Amino acid sequence: MANESGKIAKLHLQNILALSAVAAIGGGCSSESQTSSDGPPYITSPSPLRIVSANDGLGAVNLDRADANLPDSITVIDVFPDMPPATRTVAGTVPNSIWGAPSLAIVGGGRYAFIPNNVYGDDPAKPGAPSLVSVVDLDAPDLTVIRQFPLPVGAWQGAALPDDSTAIIISDHQFHIFAMRDGKPVLLRESDPFPLFLTSFAISPDGRSIVAAAAERMEPDSPGQLHLFAIDDNTIHHVSEIGIDPGVDAIDQPFAPRFSPDGSRVLVLNGWGVADKPPLDAVLSIDMTANSPRVTDSIPNVAQGLEHVAFHPSGQFAVIACIDGPYVGHLAVIDLTSAKMQLLYYLPIGHVPEGLEFTADGQILFAQATTSHHIVVYDVDGFKLVRRPYVLRTGENPSSMGISAR
Repeated sequence: MANESGKIAKLHLQNILALSAVAAIGGGCSSESQTSSDGPPYITSPSPLRIVSANDGLGAVNLDRADANLPDSITVIDVFPDMPPATRTVAGTVPNSIWGAPSLAIVGGGRYAFIPNNVYGDDPAKPGAPSLVSVVDLDAPDLTVIRQFPLPVGAWQGAALPDDSTAIIISDHQFHIFAMRDGKPVLLRESDPFPLFLTSFAISPDGRSIVAAAAERMEPDSPGQLHLFAIDDNTIHHVSEIGIDPGVDAIDQPFAPRFSPDGSRVLVLNGWGVADKPPLDAVLSIDMTANSPRVTDSIPNVAQGLEHVAFHPSGQFAVIACIDGPYVGHLAVIDLTSAKMQLLYYLPIGHVPEGLEFTADGQILFAQATTSHHIVVYDVDGFKLVRRPYVLRTGENPSSMGISAR
């Protein structure tokens, strides 16, 4: 969230990787289990899709290049039904940051990406880096940056509207609405400034509503709130604060909300997405069918840091990226079919999991493993996630992700 928490998190990451080096020297093995596969010796998908990974080069320290000045990069991976994936990584052209919810906006049938960059406070890793959004042509061999738009401090996150042409980016106090017009990005409109600090948000499947997390102060101990906004003809206006039923945990530094596929529910992660703290954070569920949407259910003590959530397209379960320390990472699988949410199981994954995305048909889950510099791939078997033996390599420190059908 803020300067001190960022510094603490970076120190934690350095400690993590130092411990990993010791384990490697001692003959330790990865915590990520390997599975066998009867398929081809590469990763495929039932239909063509495109994965975009924004990689914060200085989001973590590398074991073999602890003092290296690694540039940010962007990776585009095209996955096919019947041939190996095609991967392109370009460094030094698209600034991006690990701080913020790990999602980005892809529009135009997978042709364009809107990637925000925010360096909160006086981050020594990127002195003078601007707050901006880069618009990237993903079809160009060199991933051409079409244009960069400067934004107010704190360009935290991006997400696309269902129309596949409009993207929304948040900065500290505003929503910024962009669109592609004849192959050119344009800034359509900016919302009126909101009095609280906007830190993360989600757009409803019908493109008419936004649920946003907001902070009273940009400080690690700042209280947080949840707010409902309406989208009407490229205008965003505030509707109400979202409350909570008595006896249902608490709205405690909410982060990275996400709508269910049918729009009836929003899952929210407590704890600002930060793991350098003692309490285990809760997952909250907002009932969006109520006259006044409110938090009606929760699962306490899920993990020490909750970073991202992905709904299976069936809406029957969700997967949570858990930082846990962040000395180890896990994926938590949550059953949503009963009256109350239920935590089913955890899976180990590489250090600091970030973005999570299911394919539209629900057959595959992709999960960024940040300090492992790759994307882990899982097949979906009912409520079970079965890891494939291969990974998708990205640039250094993948920090946010989006996918699109091709």
